[in-house]
Formats: sequence, C-alpha cells, structure tokens
Amino acid sequence: MAAHATSAIVLRAVSYGESDRVVTLLGRTTGRVSALARGARKSQRRFAGGLGLGSVGDISVRERAGAELLTLESFDVTASHSTFGTDVARMAHAAYVLELVSKLCAPRQVEIPVFDWLATMLDLLDRDGASAERLRVFELGLLGRLGFGPMIAACAVCGGDRSGPAPVAYRWDPERGGAICAACGRAGRPMREEVRTTLVRLARTALADATARAVPPDINRGCREALLEIVKQHISGPLHSLEFIAKLGGHP
Repeated sequence: MAAHATSAIVLRAVSYGESDRVVTLLGRTTGRVSALARGARKSQRRFAGGLGLGSVGDISVRERAGAELLTLESFDVTASHSTFGTDVARMAHAAYVLELVSKLCAPRQVEIPVFDWLATMLDLLDRDGASAERLRVFELGLLGRLGFGPMIAACAVCGGDRSGPAPVAYRWDPERGGAICAACGRAGRPMREEVRTTLVRLARTALADATARAVPPDINRGCREALLEIVKQHISGPLHSLEFIAKLGGHP
C-alpha cells in the first residue's frame, strides 16, 4: 500500500515489545492517528531524532492490512523542543496541551487549524517558557477551532450582551453553551464578572501576545475551572497531565 507523507506532531509514544513504539501523532493532513514504529528504540536511521513528546517532523506512514495501527516508516525531526526535557514546567505544560489535543480531536479527522495552533504553542513554550495566560489562550483557541467554544461575550441563550455601567450577573452553564444572563435562568453556577471579561479578552488574544498582560492567580483559577468544565463535556476519563502538574504543586 502507498505511503502517506505529511508533517506531524508527536502527541504520545509508548514502548511496545523489545524495540518498537506505538506513537500517537497529529498529522497535518491525516488528523490524529496511531502508528507502530518498528525498531524505533534502536533505529538511528529512520528515527534519527527520536520520537520525543511534542517533537515536530516529517513522517511517512503506511496502512497495515487488517490492522488499526498504521506503520510509521520514518520520522524526520524539524523541531525537537529540547527544553521540554530540561525544564519541568515546560514539560508539564507541553504534556497538558498534547493530551488535550489527543483527547479532543477525533481520529483521522483532518484539523489543519488545530495542527498550526498546537505547533505555534509548542514553539512559544520552547522559546519563552511556561505561562498560565498562554495556556488559557490555547484552551480557548483549541475549543473554538474544534467547534466546542463557549459563548462568553454574550448570553449563550438569548445572545444579549448584558455588560455595561451596571452589568447583569452571569452564571456559567456549560450544558447550555457557556455564560448565561440572569434573565435566561438560574441553572449553572455564579460567575465572577472579572473572570468572564478576562476570558473574553483572552479569546481575542494571539498566542504570541498572551503574556503581555498578567492575570491575577484567583482570576486565572476561575478561568481555568470554567474552561475545564467545557473540556470535560467532550472527553472521557481524567486528564493525567493535570494530575502530574498537581503533584508538582503547580496550577496551570
């Protein structure tokens, strides 16, 4: 069967047998796929740069008759993001964004805007280090590109913008699409206006500009909790990377 070549990002890699690895990749023109990399733990020719978490490279994959896994023929690294291996905070944030993409993207569904968004995030994380503000921007951008983005700037039910000199209180109701004004019901939980307006601002911010304006820790916590409620509607099981960050005593 013919091989398919594309750019790809390593989302996950686990050892298999004595010398192989099973790799989960986000291919720019394949979407999320899993592939068997035979001899990956020994080969210095086909996998010269390794298959490190968050590595970006040019791949060649081939369908395997009667098998769910593809065969990874080669992986030529174009960006290894070497700082992830020497900085725990960078590694933790990288693990989180990669797990988000892996769990939110459907298999073999081409998501070019998501690929480009993730590649930009990894480059900035490698260059500039970990940032809670940039994680929030990434989460919002990822949810929006996948069609899961919540309504924040206006009521998700009536579409009205209740902000102003005397803003109406909003509630946060992920099941109804995000922020809900008081006139549209009392489901969900109360939402601080500072959290809502911060999310509105971050949703309009480029990844490269995310750190230009710091978010106070309590507001970041409110933003993080609100977005995680949206994420958990679309995934099954826990986000293990968050457990890893918690063990380090950090709060992304």
